[in-house]
Amino acid sequence: MPETSEAMLQTALDLLSAGRHPEAIAILQQAVRLSPQSAAAFRALAEAHLGCGDLEEARRCCQRSTTLDPSFERAFYLLGVICAHAGDVDDSTAAFERAIELRPKYFDALRGLAAVAGRSGQLARALECYRELIVAGIDHSELLLEFAETAERHGDLDDAITARKILFKREPDNLENRFNLSSLTGKDPPPATPATMVTQTFDDYAETFETHLGALQYSGPELLYRAVDRCESRNDLQILDLGCGTGLCGRPFRPMAQRLVGVDLSTRMLEKAKAKNVYDELHCADVLDFLSRQAQYDLILAADVLIYFGDLLAVFSAARGRIKDGGHFAFTIECSNSDDVVVSRNHRYLHSPSYVRSVIAETGWQIVAFDECAFRQEQHKDLAGIVAVVSPDEGRDRDSV
Repeated sequence: MPETSEAMLQTALDLLSAGRHPEAIAILQQAVRLSPQSAAAFRALAEAHLGCGDLEEARRCCQRSTTLDPSFERAFYLLGVICAHAGDVDDSTAAFERAIELRPKYFDALRGLAAVAGRSGQLARALECYRELIVAGIDHSELLLEFAETAERHGDLDDAITARKILFKREPDNLENRFNLSSLTGKDPPPATPATMVTQTFDDYAETFETHLGALQYSGPELLYRAVDRCESRNDLQILDLGCGTGLCGRPFRPMAQRLVGVDLSTRMLEKAKAKNVYDELHCADVLDFLSRQAQYDLILAADVLIYFGDLLAVFSAARGRIKDGGHFAFTIECSNSDDVVVSRNHRYLHSPSYVRSVIAETGWQIVAFDECAFRQEQHKDLAGIVAVVSPDEGRDRDSV
């Protein structure tokens, strides 16, 4: 390769390190014109195009690099990355495997192969790669998290728990890991699902949320409406819908409302709720934070919301402070088979009926309706649940709870 093109390549590599991809492309295009047989220059040009988001040109340049030098393992690794970005699982897998064949301890390629295998459902292959990395001493937290998530999906719960416990020792204040560890072990549940998990889950889930619930035969809002309708006949209520999501409670309860307010952590779910045009107000906020505001309501709804709280005392106490005299708090619960609060494998808190009754009494409510029923399915089986309506216990002042 001529001296000038070598200098160009080095300059371009420096630009790539600085994230200056368009400038690198301009120089590398000159370099490959001067040295059209340079596998290194074509690989660098592929990396620059990848940095600019041009996957097609990145792939073309990288394939040119591997053709010029079939033993260039770094070019095959980059080709694996490019194909993974393009969603081409087969070509990505083949490229990573070729890179590893050329350099057996090529750990970046091994991790890339693990990630692609995991995303494509080849979980056993992914775990094999992760275990090889861990045995080699590559056990940083990000990789252990990927291993734990893949092991759980594959049903290797012992490995998932072991990895989560290591992560917990390293980062005891990481609420998401603590929550996930509890869902695996059934022990030591945190007070609530971390807000970041709820937000991310439902932002990702918004487009398919209602379709999925239909497949689960979800009937929570309808059952909740029937329970409230038995004890409330007014049509001028101030109603607060906690965790309103896409607004499934909005439509049945709109005829009861003079003013209907919805609250949710997910902006994308709120967009769906807004499109239904049934709410007077929609707020992106945490449930407890919103309940700390001074507004008063005749009816507070919590359909499929309390499954994200382990300790219900805080929610019930906060709702008690926001309810008007003669008002109601209506909610659904998923039931556990024990007296303990547990986090299920699908990351939902389960509460026993006896625990719920004790919280109702302790926080100054009295039961109006308490129906044990099934309002959704899981794996084609009915899940035990509770649909309940409570009202303020007139014998206890709200400030005393």
